[in-house]
Amino acid sequence: MQSLASRLAAAVLIVTLGIPQAVVAQSESPSEAEPRMLEEIVVTATRRDESMQDVPISLSVLTDDDITDTGAVTLRDMAGLVPNFVFGNSINEVTTDIAIRGIYTQVNPAQIGFEQNVNVYVDGVYMGKQFSANAELGQTERIEVLRGPQGTLFGKNAIAGAINIISKKPGNEFEGSVSADLGSRDLNHFKGTLNIPIVQDRLALRISAGSRLQDGYVTNTTRTGDDPGSVDHTSGRVQLRYMGDRTTVDFVHDFSRLRTEDYFQEWLGFGTDVNPFFDGRKHTISNNVPQESAVDLAGYALTVEHVFENEYTFTSISAWREDEGAFETDIDLSPPNLFAFSTLMEPDQFTQELRLTSPAGGAFDFVTGLYYIDQFTAGYDRAFPGTRFGPAQGEFTQGRDIDVEAFSVFAHGNYHFSDALTLFGGLRYLTETKESVSHALTCPTNPITCRAFRLPTRTEPLEAPVDLETNEPTGSVGLRYNVNDDVMVYGSVARGVKSTAFNNSRDPVADYARGLLVADPSFVNSYELGVKASLADRRAELNFAVFKMDYTDLQVRITCEACGTAGLPEQRLTNAAAASSQGFELELHALATGSLRVSAGVGYLDAEYDSFKGATNNKTGMIIDASGLKLAYGPEWTVNAALQHQLEMAGGMLTSLLGVQYIDERYGRGTVANNPEELIPSQSLVNGRIAYRPRRGIWGVAAWVKNLADDDTQVHATFAAGGLGGRGALGQYQEPRSYGVTLDYRF
Repeated sequence: MQSLASRLAAAVLIVTLGIPQAVVAQSESPSEAEPRMLEEIVVTATRRDESMQDVPISLSVLTDDDITDTGAVTLRDMAGLVPNFVFGNSINEVTTDIAIRGIYTQVNPAQIGFEQNVNVYVDGVYMGKQFSANAELGQTERIEVLRGPQGTLFGKNAIAGAINIISKKPGNEFEGSVSADLGSRDLNHFKGTLNIPIVQDRLALRISAGSRLQDGYVTNTTRTGDDPGSVDHTSGRVQLRYMGDRTTVDFVHDFSRLRTEDYFQEWLGFGTDVNPFFDGRKHTISNNVPQESAVDLAGYALTVEHVFENEYTFTSISAWREDEGAFETDIDLSPPNLFAFSTLMEPDQFTQELRLTSPAGGAFDFVTGLYYIDQFTAGYDRAFPGTRFGPAQGEFTQGRDIDVEAFSVFAHGNYHFSDALTLFGGLRYLTETKESVSHALTCPTNPITCRAFRLPTRTEPLEAPVDLETNEPTGSVGLRYNVNDDVMVYGSVARGVKSTAFNNSRDPVADYARGLLVADPSFVNSYELGVKASLADRRAELNFAVFKMDYTDLQVRITCEACGTAGLPEQRLTNAAAASSQGFELELHALATGSLRVSAGVGYLDAEYDSFKGATNNKTGMIIDASGLKLAYGPEWTVNAALQHQLEMAGGMLTSLLGVQYIDERYGRGTVANNPEELIPSQSLVNGRIAYRPRRGIWGVAAWVKNLADDDTQVHATFAAGGLGGRGALGQYQEPRSYGVTLDYRF
């Protein structure tokens, strides 16, 4: 594994070092007509418009063309294009497993009292719960992936990084497009957008919609009518923009309806014990209960931006979200009617951001503002033996409410000592209160079940004995130096915080006394050095960053053997004493010739627990010292490379793309002990696309293939330490090769 990763990394490094020289040679060739340049990418990572090459952050940007060329549908589809970024294969569509630089907290959907380490924003609006983060991309202008703590401008919990998604805005031209993806497993994916200028230069409307249907790729030998891996998704977005002389107002409504039959996980047939239900076939399960997810997202946002006569800009972003996520699964993963589980989450969220941005160009510029969030989430669990919700079988139900209210003030500024040297830094102060209420634990149809599982019947709510408060500053400071017009170097130090959290609890008073209810805040100190260079008359860009991140009280999931419903094992959040993550990211984009574009990225990572005594081994249930062990979702190497070629033919342009993505072996979600059964092997994926568009460009056709080599590597791993379904290793395998054609029409 190591040697393969090293060879791949070395190959990309050779390309990285060699391409700029080749580009120089090309640009100096007398036969080369008018050298092309890479298009400048403007980002809002620092809450103002700046060239990506001027931003002193390890930052990857995925444009609309990147999304189209790779055939990406969701954020998870883009992960392989970003160094040191892992979007893990999850147990269902309600679960989102994101790790940046190896920093990851397993957040099961039923656990609503805490959040991940990466914040996701869409047009400045925080997507407050994990299942909101992987919605279909739709009409997206770009995606900015910021690595390292981003608390100053992106708020609490962004201790590993932030993802900033920017959609296309309404404009002054009447235009639209429709497209259809038709492919394997009866794929039918239709998208359309229409931009209508209602009042020229003043008022415009953009409407986008999509529908995606595709059959699954997993066989259920028990329920032959099920179709695990299938998708039924519809989404839409309505944007109304007013453009005044100095004031711009955007009103947005988005919605999404996703229904899936989930590829939860299957018995893998290795480990200390082989489960009796292992049948030796990949992509095969034997569950007697349907495994389904339902995600409904709806949001409204009003953004007002006013530019004063002195060129200061005031921005207000008011947003309301009403999302809902639900799933059902067969916990024992077996044909007998033993045990099943379902969860429903209903977060309602209001956010308000007020921001003042000074004009650029002087010796000092800044962004400052206030941020408020009020988030109420209700969660309900139903565990039921036997047939799905069968009234004769009995069921038991519990629920919880989490109420979060937070307020913060922030500022970020740049002081320019000269045209070359800039001091930058920022500060944010957060005050947050989090309340928890545990609701009834009941057996509405069969009280005998409660007695058999030692469950009391309780109808009154139980409040947690404490309200959790987080009152912490975060900040950053650094220097940026422009060596010349094309090369910038920078260094920065940053501190981040992830707020305190509630675990699920049937009895919050007793769990608090036992130290099982609350996880303390996590903190990180981050150090980063980087260089961003435009080479060969801007025909190539080379960005490199090296980092060291030290975490204290890192929030980590462990197994509590008797904490769950009916006294079953349940994952609980706790704190590791210390962890560290160090490595580098390198990215290259180059126009090797007038018709060939090369892109490559390399991430190297060394992430481990520096000190974690008292951890739980999921496999044995024993207490261990995890100090020195690797963090979950922390591959040593991530590598991507792509070649895009354009050829004029038949009065149009033929564009071909070949891409390779490599991810090193890494431990799966929820692991602490580094058990062999929890190690996900390394993987290489090859994707390709060839497209033709006539010179007028009103229509286009493309043929594409994903997972060209039909790789079936394991992509998810965990371990079941006994229980109702047996004992052994669990996981998932890579989705098989898919292929199809895309037809589109623009007007």
